[in-house]
Amino acid sequence: MGGQIGGVARRRGRPQSAVPPFDAIDPTLDEPVERQVYRVIRRGVMQGLVPPDAVLSSRAVAQHLNLSAQPVRDALKRLEADGVVEGRPQSGFHLPRTSRTEYWQLIEIRVRLEGLAGRLAVPNLTAGVIADLRRRNAAMAHKERSEDYLADNFAFHFTIYTEARRPALLALIENFWVRIGPILHHHPAATVTRDIVTRHEAIIAALERGDTDAVEAAIALDLEAAARVVMRHLDD
Repeated sequence: MGGQIGGVARRRGRPQSAVPPFDAIDPTLDEPVERQVYRVIRRGVMQGLVPPDAVLSSRAVAQHLNLSAQPVRDALKRLEADGVVEGRPQSGFHLPRTSRTEYWQLIEIRVRLEGLAGRLAVPNLTAGVIADLRRRNAAMAHKERSEDYLADNFAFHFTIYTEARRPALLALIENFWVRIGPILHHHPAATVTRDIVTRHEAIIAALERGDTDAVEAAIALDLEAAARVVMRHLDD
């Protein structure tokens, strides 16, 4: 008989990843269930909930979300069309591999897009948003699991980018975070306190001064420094 992972039966010879802790689906909403599933999985990938070697089974994810398999399968098919996952016969949906060259090319584009979002956010920031950024950044220093601090890191950055108030720009940035979210698991949590938190403090200080050039430079430094750590773990 096959074993079980997270209460989900597994066939012999077909290893299956544990289901990431995706947000719950609310069937009472006007938004179709399939669209909710798509949004929840996509956001989970951006937040770093899905590691780079994960295999997403529509049946396992459906059981986790307490849904039938069809809307989950439809959502995963849509994510496949977006290039987020790759469907393989009889083996679920895999996250595509990214080479060092591909990853650095993504970083080059992210630096431009996210730096622009940071600049545009400056005139819209309030003292409350700055305080929220400080709180989120401080919380990261105490996280030991990658998925925990990656979720905080996601929230930190998107708190800034949302304040740019440019929906089209935000959508472009999200598309790149879907590609890089899983890869960030290669950035070990042990380096958070001395590296990421310090770089985030520089971003916050520049935002608070209203120095748009410094904001853009600090975001670029943060993205590129993290990328150099991650790239050590990627294939050519």
